[in-house]
Parts: sequence; structure tokens; C-alpha cells
Amino acid sequence: MDETQLGLATALALVVVGLVALLSAEAAGLSTAIVAACGLVALSGVGVLTAAVARLPEPAGSDDHGV
Repeated sequence: MDETQLGLATALALVVVGLVALLSAEAAGLSTAIVAACGLVALSGVGVLTAAVARLPEPAGSDDHGV
């Protein structure tokens, strides 16, 4: 598994685990601090996903550079 796939897999796992934990903690009526911590796990997954996508190279045939 190359570095990009590892980053994307890590991001997906963090987002899914964070959201499942957040929803479970909210449904169980746990404290706000625990719910917030679970939300931070999901947000860290979004951050890892953003970093992984930012590191992807541009396609060779594209000359517009996002314009």
C-alpha cells in the first residue's frame, strides 16, 4: 500500500470511527466532553483526508491548474 492509499484509508477510518462514537455517545447521553472528543476524532480524519488529497499530483494532461 503506497503512502496515498494509507492516508486515505486512515482518514476514512478516523471519520467513520469518530462519527459512530459521536452518535453512540450522544444517544447514550454521555457528557458533552466525551461527545466533543469523539467529534474531534472525526475532524482529525477530515484533516488527514485534506492533507492526503493536497499531496496528490496533478494529472499530466491538465494545463489549466484549477482555473
